Amino acid sequence: MIHYNLHCVACGHDFDDWFENMADWDARKSSFACPSCGAAQVEKALMAPSVGASKAAAPEPACNPATCCNPGCAMAAGF
Repeated sequence: MIHYNLHCVACGHDFDDWFENMADWDARKSSFACPSCGAAQVEKALMAPSVGASKAAAPEPACNPATCCNPGCAMAAGF
């Protein structure tokens, strides 16, 4: 299923609808009517892509004082 934002060219009404696929929209667009004014001058509106939430970065590994190579590390100070 594809969700499209639609725009009526005749009256400027913005609405949305679901379609089985892009071919379903292509087949129905010539007979699709605006629910506000009934005009058949309906086109797909500009849409932002659906982007999933970003994944959190992996947590930093815990400091191991025995193998720490950072001379400024407070954990490795006594080793």
